[in-house]
Amino acid sequence: MKYFNDEDILLSDFDGVLLDTITKFKEVMKDDKCFDNWNNYLNTITWQSFYKSCDFIPNALESLTELEKLNILKGFLTKIHSLTEGEEKIKFIRKVGFKVPIYLVMPKQKKSEVYIPNNHTILLDDYYGNYNDWTRSGGKALLYKNGKNKTKKKVIRDMKDLMR
Repeated sequence: MKYFNDEDILLSDFDGVLLDTITKFKEVMKDDKCFDNWNNYLNTITWQSFYKSCDFIPNALESLTELEKLNILKGFLTKIHSLTEGEEKIKFIRKVGFKVPIYLVMPKQKKSEVYIPNNHTILLDDYYGNYNDWTRSGGKALLYKNGKNKTKKKVIRDMKDLMR
């Protein structure tokens, strides 16, 4: 596989990489940039219902499941805004069959503070800030962005590409 060396492990984000929560967030909040409005919204969601209403990222469930079977996917590293959200994410990830560890990242915390990256740890994320922090902290990263985006970063445009 072109993205992984023998000793590499993969940690995957959840929002925007496994499940398309971002589209649902934007449907409700549109272009609102106010932190307090977002914080209020994120703390009033019924997370179980919310996750059920979201679509999977195309080919993500199948590709990540296969990477777990190949012992490459070693965990999910995902930001949460409340412990209730974290609990429901864990339930959702387990319900769809994953057995790898789930690392919850608290608000205002960096993923690289929860799981210390090294040159064999690859983060799969859809957010540039996480990609940049991870690589600055000594890890490798892949950015998931479907469609056409111009960037110098290693970009996955289709989750099936992880299997090549």
